[in-house]
Amino acid sequence: MINYIFKMFLTISSLLLSISVYFIAKGIYISDLGYPLFNNLNFIPSSIVYFVIVIVFTKISLLISNKIDSEQFDEGSFQSVEIANDAFLPSYLGYFFVSLSAASLSNTSNETFIFVFCIISVFIFCSRISYFNPVFLLLGYNFFYMVTNNNLKVIVITKSKVKKPSNFCSDKMKRINDYTFIDMEL
Repeated sequence: MINYIFKMFLTISSLLLSISVYFIAKGIYISDLGYPLFNNLNFIPSSIVYFVIVIVFTKISLLISNKIDSEQFDEGSFQSVEIANDAFLPSYLGYFFVSLSAASLSNTSNETFIFVFCIISVFIFCSRISYFNPVFLLLGYNFFYMVTNNNLKVIVITKSKVKKPSNFCSDKMKRINDYTFIDMEL
């Protein structure tokens, strides 16, 4: 059950930045909530609040990961490594373009955007590689493609600088799915 909650938070946090872009492009600000406290929260304050929400959800995801059993990878578990940060960027930019294009169409309703992002959420949740969240980069994490000694290509999200795969080890790897792990070592 905790793995399911963890994957849900990762999925949501990976999409929240795109949803924030949609809200800002569509002119949906915190002041639109109707509470007197929020009356002056237009473009810049709303942008900051939306970004803080993204960071909070990402941090919650990391906190939830501490409840998942750790897996251990000893030195020599991996035979090759390739940085994957740049490989995920085009997909993530695609989410931004969907957000901006949906917001720019005057005849597009918010329901259409919600429907499209629900479909994208399902694909991300079921995908083996789409837990890319650029906020992880801001928090010091990097994404690596690593090949195990069993010739299985996995994605490792870690704060470690992996230069030589045979030297990489961690006893605090959290399994997101069969092909994706996040290292909570540091």
